[in-house]
Amino acid sequence: MSAEIDALLERLEHHHGVRILYACESGSRAWGFASPDSDFDIRFIFAKPEAAYVSVTDGLESIDLPLEGLLDAGGWDVRKAARLLDKSNGALVEWLHSPIVYREAPGFRERWLAVAREVFSPRASVDHYRGLAKQMVLGKLNAETVRAKDYLYALRALLAARWVARGLGIPPVPFADLLPSAPAEVMAEIPALLAHKTHTGEGEHMARVPALDAFLQSALAAVEESLGSLPPGSGGTTVLDRLLRAEIREPWAAPPPMPADFTPDRVRQPDLLLFDTVAGSQAYGTALDGSDEDRRGVFVAPPEFLLGLDDIEQVADARGDEVYYEVGRLVEMLLKNNPNALELLAMPDDCVRYRHPLYQILRPDLFLSKLCARTYGEYAMGQIRKARGLNKKIVNPQPERRMGLLEFCQVPEGQGSTPLLAWLAAREHDPKHCGLTAVQHATDLFAIYHAADGVYRGLVSPKDPDALVFSSVPHDARPIAWMHCNRDAFRAHCKAHREYWEWVAVRNAERYRTNAAHGRGYDSKNLLHTLRLLDMAFEIATEGILLVRRPNREYLLRVRAGEFDYDELVARAEAKLADVREAFAQSTLPDEPDRAAVNAALRDIRLRF
Repeated sequence: MSAEIDALLERLEHHHGVRILYACESGSRAWGFASPDSDFDIRFIFAKPEAAYVSVTDGLESIDLPLEGLLDAGGWDVRKAARLLDKSNGALVEWLHSPIVYREAPGFRERWLAVAREVFSPRASVDHYRGLAKQMVLGKLNAETVRAKDYLYALRALLAARWVARGLGIPPVPFADLLPSAPAEVMAEIPALLAHKTHTGEGEHMARVPALDAFLQSALAAVEESLGSLPPGSGGTTVLDRLLRAEIREPWAAPPPMPADFTPDRVRQPDLLLFDTVAGSQAYGTALDGSDEDRRGVFVAPPEFLLGLDDIEQVADARGDEVYYEVGRLVEMLLKNNPNALELLAMPDDCVRYRHPLYQILRPDLFLSKLCARTYGEYAMGQIRKARGLNKKIVNPQPERRMGLLEFCQVPEGQGSTPLLAWLAAREHDPKHCGLTAVQHATDLFAIYHAADGVYRGLVSPKDPDALVFSSVPHDARPIAWMHCNRDAFRAHCKAHREYWEWVAVRNAERYRTNAAHGRGYDSKNLLHTLRLLDMAFEIATEGILLVRRPNREYLLRVRAGEFDYDELVARAEAKLADVREAFAQSTLPDEPDRAAVNAALRDIRLRF
C-alpha cells in the first residue's frame, strides 16, 4: 500500500497547499495486532505557508478525510501539534514513536522526540491511557460477548498507564513490548486473543474471558489511585516555541538550494510545483498495454536561488521518463514555439495530476504564432530521419564484446593480407614476445619482430590493450613481417559499439519488439509522431487551437503497428508539410509571440507564486 499512501499524501499537499512534515501509522497496525481487514490509520503533521502563521486567523488546524478503501487519514497543523505536545497528548506522542513511518522531513522525528521527553508529563500520559481503558471497560466490554479488538485496546492502554506510573517514562508503541509487565494469568490468555484478532474480521465477537475482566478491573482501580501522586511535567513553552519556529520556516529559510538539490521528487513538492501531468502516448490517446507513463511538469525555483549565481533549466530522471522544466526555461521554449513545450499548455484533464491556479496565465494564445510552421515541420521531418536511424541499430546489432585494436591489424601477404592475430597464431608466435617499430614515411605501417620472452615489450600496453607500444630493437634484428593498423576502422567500431549498447540500455523494450516484429525497416513510432505533429500544426494554422488528444487514434495506431510502407508514409508526410506551409502563409497568427506580454506573464507568476 506504500504507493497508494504516498499518492494520498501528495494529493493532500497539493489540495491544501501544505507541507507534510511527518506521516506514520497509528492504531492496531502500529501496535502489532492488525486484523485482515484493519484500516491503515495514517496520521500526519503538516505546515502551512509561513505567512499563514502571522495571520489574524488561525486557518487550517486539522485535515480529516473520509475513508478511502482501507486508507483512514487525518492530521494536525504543526502549531496545534506543538500545543498538544506541551500537554503530552497521548495520541501525538504515539505518532512520534510509531514503528511505521511513511514520510519524514529531515531530522523531524529526532527533534520532536527530544522535546517530547523534555516536556513529558507522567500525570497527563497516565490520565490519557486511563481514559481509554475506562471507556472500553465500562462501554464495549460491558456485554455478554465482546470483540478481541476491545480487549486488546483496553489491555494495551492499562499496560501503558502502568508503565508510566512506575516511572519508566514514555511507553513503547508495540503491544509486544508492554506484555512482559503483565501478570502470568493475563499472559496465558494473550496467544489465543491475538490469534482471534489477527485471523478474524474486526467485527467478530467472542465469549468473555474472566481472567482478563478481573485484571482490567483491578488495574484500572490501581491506575486511578496513582494519578494524584504523579508529577505534572515541567512545561516547555520556550523550547516548544523554538521547535515550532524551526518547523514553519519555509524550506528556503535554510541555506539556498544548490542545483543538485532539485530532483524530480523535490520539485513535485507544493512549495515548488506549478504543473504536473502525464504526457506522451497517454495524452495523445495512442497508449497501448505496456506503454510507459511519461511525466512532464513545471516548477518555480525559489527567489533566493534565482538571485544567486546558479541556474536550473530542467530536472529529469535517468531515463528521461520524468522531466520538469523550471518556469523560466519553459517560457523560453514557448517563445520559440517548441512543440513539446506548447503541448504542456493543453493537456487533457484526465492526464493532469496538479495545476496551480497561476499556471492558467500561460495561455496557448499568448504563444501560438507562425513560428510553428518551422518548428513543427522541422520536428516532424526530424522524426522521419530518426525512424531510419533506429533501423540501423535494429538490423545491425553489435556483439557484446568490443573488438580490440589488434583485431584491426593486417599483415600483407601475396596480393592480399591476413589478420595479424591469425598470422601470428599460424606461426605459434605469442604477441607478448613480439615487438614493434614504426616505419618512417608510412602512416600506420609497423615492423614486427619476434624473440624469446623478455626481449621485446609486446604489441600493446598491458595497461591499455587499445594502445600500441614500441620496443628497442637491436641494429641487426630483422622484421618477421610488417603490419598495417586500421585505426579509423577501429575508432568507427568503438563508436558504433558504444552507441549501440547505450541505446540497448535505455531503449523501450516494448517499442523495440514492435519494430522488430513488423520488419518494415523503420521505427514506426517516429512515423506516428511525424503525422501527429503535422496534423497539430495544420490545426494551429487554420483554427488557432492546440489539440493534444488526437481524434484519429485508430489510424495512428495502424501506423505504429507498421501497416504502411516507409515510402508511403514519407510521401504522406511531405504532402501534409506542404499543406501546413500553405496554411501558415494564409494564417492570421502573429509572426512570433509578443515578447513583452510573455515577459509580463512570467514576472507575474514568479512574484505571485
